Amino acid sequence: MNGQKNHSEIFKIDGVGVNLSRFHPCTFEEKNTLRAELGYSEKDYIITVFAELNKNKNQIMLVKSVPELAKIIPNLKILLIGKETLPIVREFVQKEKLEKYVEFLGYRRDVEKLTMMSDVAFSASLREGLPVNIIEAMACGLPVVVSDNRGHRSLIKDKETGFIFSPKSEKKMTDAIILLYKNPSLREEMGRRNVEEAKRYSVDIAVKKMAEIYGECVGEFIN
Repeated sequence: MNGQKNHSEIFKIDGVGVNLSRFHPCTFEEKNTLRAELGYSEKDYIITVFAELNKNKNQIMLVKSVPELAKIIPNLKILLIGKETLPIVREFVQKEKLEKYVEFLGYRRDVEKLTMMSDVAFSASLREGLPVNIIEAMACGLPVVVSDNRGHRSLIKDKETGFIFSPKSEKKMTDAIILLYKNPSLREEMGRRNVEEAKRYSVDIAVKKMAEIYGECVGEFIN
């Protein structure tokens, strides 16, 4: 229309923002208290997967590796948190009698407790945007093991804040999980780095950036 400016500038912010007062590191004692509250032992090696069970999220890749992982990690607990829409995952667990190692928790409201009490966060997604669940795990001081896709690469520095594996390489995935199991100091080091990295995605920072963008846009419109 006549007299109007045509603005096509694109503004970018780091995700939608994570509530760092809800997702934060906890002490060893606090972690064990959470585990006792939720029915887990301080000796369990807990890997959490927060995602709807579907083909894209690819939880079956991790579940199929459980028989091999359990040979080295007898105290393994894999928690699958999210709506079930892919029966093949549960069917495999039942067929192979892996209920001791794999639990289906469904939809949960206490995701911060489940995250904080865990040892490792995991995702084998074939495609991913900016995964908020991984940022939340980082904010809680967890190392992460994730598949190689655009969203994960934007968050994780391979071998620094976690491990990135090809969705076609079960060996690299299991090697990373076992390496973290055998090296508590590595888990702690990666976790500390992730806490700092997650601060970039704080909801406070996201809101501030959004306010700045809106203010700039309104100012340009008025002018």
